[in-house]
Order: sequence, then C-alpha cells, then structure tokens
Amino acid sequence: MSEPYQQRDQVQQGRSPPEIHINSQVPDPEKKSDKRIKITIRDNGIGFDEKYAEKIFVIFQRLHGKTEYEGTGIGLAICKRIIENHNGSITAYSHPGEGATFEITLPLKHDRNS
Repeated sequence: MSEPYQQRDQVQQGRSPPEIHINSQVPDPEKKSDKRIKITIRDNGIGFDEKYAEKIFVIFQRLHGKTEYEGTGIGLAICKRIIENHNGSITAYSHPGEGATFEITLPLKHDRNS
C-alpha cells in the first residue's frame, strides 16, 4: 500500500499519521573525555512495554503477530549489529500507545582494530 493511502487509513481509524523526529548531540570539543555522538530517534507509533526493550533487538522476535502489524523481526536486530560493529550502543524507551525513542551512541572516531 502506498504511503498516502496508509496515512488516510490511519486518520480514518483515529490514529495520527506517522511522525519521526531525529536529533543529534555532538560532544563539546573542550571536553576530552566525551568523545561519543548521541543520536535520538523518536516516533509516534504503537510503542511497547519497556520490559521488552531488549527482546525487540533479537532477530526474528516480534511483540505482535504478523496479522496485527507488518514486519519480519529483523530490522532492529540488523541496526543493533551495525551499531555494535562500530563500537556503539542502542537503547529503546517506550510505553504502549505512546511511540518509542531510540538512543544511539557512537564514537566520533572508529577504531578499525576493534
């Protein structure tokens, strides 16, 4: 289904159209100890119970059945793997019905030997 139709269907079902907010924080160059960038991604989606915050990053793990929501359960697992391969981390925060926030931290310089 194309995006305009999905948005129309969401509005008709009483849900807001999808919104995604992306923010980044670059460390202060004066602080020698703080050498990581923080990227925050926030959406207004279905959210999830935070007790599943680790489970959503496990490959093929889904919080909902395939008939409820599309997806394969591999997207966030791939993201986590890529971020960890760059010596970073990803954490998720959410509450059901309130969207989710993903915080990614990455080093400013990647150590190719790690």
